[in-house]
Amino acid sequence: MPPAMSTATSGIATQDAGVASAAVNTMQQIGGSIGTALLNTLAAGAATDYLSGKRPTPQLVAQAQLHSYSTAYWWSAGFFAFGTLVTAVLYRRGRVAVDPDAPAAVHM
Repeated sequence: MPPAMSTATSGIATQDAGVASAAVNTMQQIGGSIGTALLNTLAAGAATDYLSGKRPTPQLVAQAQLHSYSTAYWWSAGFFAFGTLVTAVLYRRGRVAVDPDAPAAVHM
C-alpha cells in the first residue's frame, strides 16, 4: 500500500496532498470491498458449476473448493494485469501545470 499511495500522490501540490490521499484511500477501500464480493461470487459460481449434476462426495466437494479457488485466483490475476495496463497508460510524471492567470481558489 505505501508504494501505491506514494505513486498516486506524487504529482500533487502540497496544499492538495490531504485531499488526494483521502481520495486514494477511499478508492482502495471501495475497490477492496467490490473486489472481494466479485471474486467470492465468481468462486461460488465456479464451485456450483463444478458440482452440478454430480453426487457430492467429500472428495468431490474438496475438488470443487480447489476449483473455485483456482478460478478466483485467475480472475484476480486478470484484473491485476488490466489494472496495471490502465495505470501505465494513465500515469503521468511531474507536477500538474498551473495557469498563472487563473483566479485564486476559494478555501472555506
